[in-house]
Amino acid sequence: STSASTDDLRAAFRHCVEIVRARDYETYLCTLALPRASAPAAFAVRALNAETGSVVGNAESVDAAVARLMWWRETMTAGSAGTRAGHPVALATLAALGNEPNARARTWMRRMIEARIADARSDGPPRTIADLERYASDAHGSALTLALDACGVRNADADHAVSHLGQAIGLSALLRGTVAHAKQRRCYLPSDACARHGVSTESVYRMEPSEGVRNVAHEVASAAKGHLDSARAMASRVPDDAKPFLLQAVPVGRYLDALEARDFDVFDEAVAKGGAPLLTQGAIAWHAFKRAY
Repeated sequence: STSASTDDLRAAFRHCVEIVRARDYETYLCTLALPRASAPAAFAVRALNAETGSVVGNAESVDAAVARLMWWRETMTAGSAGTRAGHPVALATLAALGNEPNARARTWMRRMIEARIADARSDGPPRTIADLERYASDAHGSALTLALDACGVRNADADHAVSHLGQAIGLSALLRGTVAHAKQRRCYLPSDACARHGVSTESVYRMEPSEGVRNVAHEVASAAKGHLDSARAMASRVPDDAKPFLLQAVPVGRYLDALEARDFDVFDEAVAKGGAPLLTQGAIAWHAFKRAY
């Protein structure tokens, strides 16, 4: 039969938890802080984001990456129960969305995956910070909204706060990934800011620290901080049941502070690794306890 057994589903949800823990430990800690009833659905959605987000960096070629992402898009937005059964993350995410995702959920998934397809097909750095923000909103903001949706939290203020947080998460992740991307000859520092500050893409690939690179990173980090501040400024209007879904604001804020303390040196691997996990865990737990983010 095409419907998954309870054991299959349980295994699929466990697999999602492992994926988030292995690929994005800070998001794993944030998701652990969610109410027990919401955690499985949120882990599934965040595992989907981690899976689709790792395709471009791991694929042998652009064509292979695009083909894989198109499989994800088809499976998540139009696939039959049979196709989904083949992948635990697809299985768990669709179960979390009630097996037949509504039009709203399908829109968010499509947006999230199409952002990754556009990234796979792009042949150079994004042009402007606005281009980066659009990508971050589509890839990360959509995942946050989808998690709210999967857990039945519907609120316009929460959606608005989440769209800002998604941009802060996405911009920070791209800054934080500068070294890993450079090793693959990929660069997400906007080309117009690089031109303004005399930074060549080749110098980024060679990971040559310079005042120019720090200035570009400062511009991107300032945009991320602006979105983080906007998300936090809405806290009084965001309902309490939505606040735990915004806990990723905590590690993002900590990363941006650490980057600023190192004078925006995106090649500093210690900053990219993040602070001590126990301190991050403590900060997340404290914010969760205070119903803050």
